Amino acid sequence: MKFFRRGFWQKIVIYLLVILEFALLCYIVWALVSNTWNTPSAITAVVVLWATSFVFAIQIMEGNAEDSYKIVWLFLVGVVPLLGPLLYLLFAHKRRTKRQQNHFKRYFTILREAKQDPEINQEAEAYDPNAFRTARYLENATDGALYGHSDVTYFPFGDDMYPRMLEDLKNAHHYIFIEYFIITPGKMWNSILEILKEKVKEGVDVRVVWDDIGNISSTPVLYDAKLQKYGIKAKVYGKIKPVIDVRYNQRDHRKIMVIDGHTAYTGGANLADEYINVIDRFGVWKDNAIRVHGDAVYGYTLLFLAHWHTDFDNRELLQFDEYKPERYLPEVGGRPETTCFVLPYGDVPYGDHPAGEGTYLSILGHATNYVYMTTPYLIPTDKLMTSMENSALSGVDVRLITPAIPDKKLIFEITRSNYDKLLKAGVKIYEFRDGFVHAKTFISDDHLATVGTINLDYRSLYLHLENGTLLLGDEISKTMKSDFLSTQARSVPITLETWKKWRRKKWLLWGLLRLIAPFC
Repeated sequence: MKFFRRGFWQKIVIYLLVILEFALLCYIVWALVSNTWNTPSAITAVVVLWATSFVFAIQIMEGNAEDSYKIVWLFLVGVVPLLGPLLYLLFAHKRRTKRQQNHFKRYFTILREAKQDPEINQEAEAYDPNAFRTARYLENATDGALYGHSDVTYFPFGDDMYPRMLEDLKNAHHYIFIEYFIITPGKMWNSILEILKEKVKEGVDVRVVWDDIGNISSTPVLYDAKLQKYGIKAKVYGKIKPVIDVRYNQRDHRKIMVIDGHTAYTGGANLADEYINVIDRFGVWKDNAIRVHGDAVYGYTLLFLAHWHTDFDNRELLQFDEYKPERYLPEVGGRPETTCFVLPYGDVPYGDHPAGEGTYLSILGHATNYVYMTTPYLIPTDKLMTSMENSALSGVDVRLITPAIPDKKLIFEITRSNYDKLLKAGVKIYEFRDGFVHAKTFISDDHLATVGTINLDYRSLYLHLENGTLLLGDEISKTMKSDFLSTQARSVPITLETWKKWRRKKWLLWGLLRLIAPFC
């Protein structure tokens, strides 16, 4: 009864219906082929199958996807005629429809409200030209802006962030925007919800977005309707329906909270109890978050509003002056001094520039001393793998921390299977022995860092709505570096000899998993 009440079985039924649809498609393909095989039209059927595969192979090769992603789809289209092309149409092609083009036109029009400040850019370039190149890339690729007059607090764990988040929510007077991949009822979310209910009574505009698939076994069915009864404007991204839908492959993986336009929270931690270590799922849950205060919060506000306006309510007339930080900053002590330069950025499916991958490539390419990385999953694109190898081979101290305790066993095996090339190039790899690393961070040269939601896997890099924050500053970079080194001290170093022992036992499994890695 517990699972049913929380909506688990209702969603499972929907998934089973989708699986039945796939089974029906497979049966139809089999019937079409087998029924013609013993007739004079067999040659025609073979020609049609070959021609279909050939046409789709050309379309796949003309696409701008990663080469390894193309290879997998070429294999599937060639081995499974008719069904392979159909699956490609449903889940892989990236040609925008007219509706999608209009969608992204509205989306990026809102993001362009983030006006770039030439004076801030000059200061950032003078601070560190190498770091500024990454910021310039993001400004051009995402229509974002680099901000000064911002203060950033780094939290090494979700449990460190949680009390401060509650305090800031209690002090909200105008609006609260919340967009998270996972929102699970429990100690963390329930305490937040109680504050939101009170704030609605005070007249605060409260909006909440979460992802349906991300909450399949945790958030009750029609939970948005329940929150709406409290006066909260609640929306669910990509609602699960009993039909095959390409959006099942594109999730809202973001973590953004904006309070009155002057304070924002983001990072790797979702709003669920494991992220603050109230419950133990995989040992210590090592995550992180940042609190941003000042001008840069406008970037997160625009990311939220762009998503809200294009996916949920495009009839709302946006009054951007109502959301600018300077409107409410005087209520909390005024505009802060610039402690670091901050650039909030987003990444979307079908985007012209995969900003998450581009940011990581830029950091690796411009590093001169070190790059320290944490990720829960290591399924990198060929470009990222090559960039990590090249940085290490050129003498940069490249280090990577992944979990020793998996949350998804197959993904864990794919992650380990990818260690060999990096180890041979000189990348130092560590596995966090005390639990699960969920943080997604890059830190470089004591001047530059990024923290956010973007994993080193195909889904985060190409398929999901994601967000990150680029940080240029000594203090914040050194704080994040210190956290990395503390995590490294609780981790086990992985050697090439260790990897070879694993491979002797799992070479067949790893080979099969690498074949489907771009789907994971």
